[in-house]
Amino acid sequence: MPDEMPTQDDSPVQGQHQQLASTSKSKKIDSGYPLLFRLLHWLLVASTLALVLTGFSLHAAARPEWSLFSGVVPGYLLQGHMNWWHMVAAVVFFPAVVGAIWVCWRGYLWARPTHVILLAGGVVLIVTGLLLMNPLGSFPLYGFARLLHAAFGLVIVPVAFLWHGVSGLTRYRRTLAPAFRPWGQPRWGQVGVFAVIAVVTTCLTLNDLPVHSPWRNLIAERLPPSADVADVTRLPWDEATPLTISLANGAGFDAGQTKVTLRALHDGNELFVLAEWDDIEANRRYMPWQKTRDGWQRLVSNPDDESVYYEDKFALAFPTTPNWQFDQFGCTTCCHVGGDHEYGYKGSDKIVDVWHWKSTRTDPVGRVDDKYWSEHDFTAKDGGRHGDPKEKGTGYEKNVSEDKKHPKFLPDDPAACYHGIIPREHAVDYAEEAAAKLPGETIIPGIVASAFVGDRGDVSCTSQHVDGRWKLWVRRKLDTGSKHDAKFVPGRSYPFGCAAFDHSSKRHAYSLMPYRLVLEE
Repeated sequence: MPDEMPTQDDSPVQGQHQQLASTSKSKKIDSGYPLLFRLLHWLLVASTLALVLTGFSLHAAARPEWSLFSGVVPGYLLQGHMNWWHMVAAVVFFPAVVGAIWVCWRGYLWARPTHVILLAGGVVLIVTGLLLMNPLGSFPLYGFARLLHAAFGLVIVPVAFLWHGVSGLTRYRRTLAPAFRPWGQPRWGQVGVFAVIAVVTTCLTLNDLPVHSPWRNLIAERLPPSADVADVTRLPWDEATPLTISLANGAGFDAGQTKVTLRALHDGNELFVLAEWDDIEANRRYMPWQKTRDGWQRLVSNPDDESVYYEDKFALAFPTTPNWQFDQFGCTTCCHVGGDHEYGYKGSDKIVDVWHWKSTRTDPVGRVDDKYWSEHDFTAKDGGRHGDPKEKGTGYEKNVSEDKKHPKFLPDDPAACYHGIIPREHAVDYAEEAAAKLPGETIIPGIVASAFVGDRGDVSCTSQHVDGRWKLWVRRKLDTGSKHDAKFVPGRSYPFGCAAFDHSSKRHAYSLMPYRLVLEE
């Protein structure tokens, strides 16, 4: 970010310093600062501050082994909609850096060390940021990009920015006000060039303007009327167009990364989705109980942020009504950090329909948890995640006694337990006499489950894990009639986001980009 702008493009820098220092008349000072130069000062200062402040909060909420704050956002850091604000700041920062490089190149202002450090650092942040938003290649490339992004964003650029600010307030204080003066001597040709730069860089950042990118579309091809949809696994999936999405930063996955391949079909009445992703081991447990010599021990490492004794999960999210923010920023617009939640919370002024598959709590009974995000109530503990209405006594519940010292239920037949659950019809109240008959080291599931009945049971599924890869088939009516569910109409398209969890309660692998489901007519 330059401190001064020469009056003539071929004037030496030192001569301009002397000229600006020798006059106190604002008109003469203005003559050395074109409109674009002054505009860039405002844009770079505002966007850099926003990126640094939101970046610290996002880093604090990252996986504990990566975060300097152990994965918890301290109260003194910014909290809330940091993902979205970070993206907005990046949209402003990108063209401002490109414009500043152009101005510096024209004005021979490369002599100042802070100019070089800030603009070179800006280029590094832009390139690595684009790689983080669009994970490409192997983990070493992604991991190196993440390390560079953090080093420059949290250390190098902030220090250079502070150095630059102190220099402006001391050595060049006489030229500081003119450098930020937003009026006088407009040069609209340069502003027009900058406007073009801003459009191009915004398209590169969001990768979805001015039209939706076809390579991020999931095409749901229409099945012929004669198609047999009784067994979703036997549908012609090989004929469906695949969409592969790279996901990153998830706990458990190899280097935090996996790739999910989606395919979709519909018959005018139901939507069918096949999701496949790499996950070395199938995890089907939910903080189970183990009988020990001294009593019962619940297997858990962190009940509020469990990433060991947990199940695999997968999620798809669809706005239920038009939502331009989700359209351009995806799930980022719903994700918040802090708020007394380990990994943050969800919050949206418009309802977002969420299909949350859980390998233990819902999959064994053939269901995907039909949930939604809406406005977050800070007096509640749900973190902005709500379940659709269901009939009482259906679905899953934690197998924990009121005093949390032993399971609430035992199976009437241990052989009836499967995939980490006690089927509800085989669950009996805990009794010391029955518990005493169980051999030592017995594992009792931490979940009692049955199929949801009602609105929450609208999404059904089946799955299999073969050769280190999950295959999940999902089906749901295009229109369930529920205000909490997205309504799909053939011939239209809908934005969506997805995430995968590897035995982790909250720290999922994700993509920052939105995608679109397109239903053929």
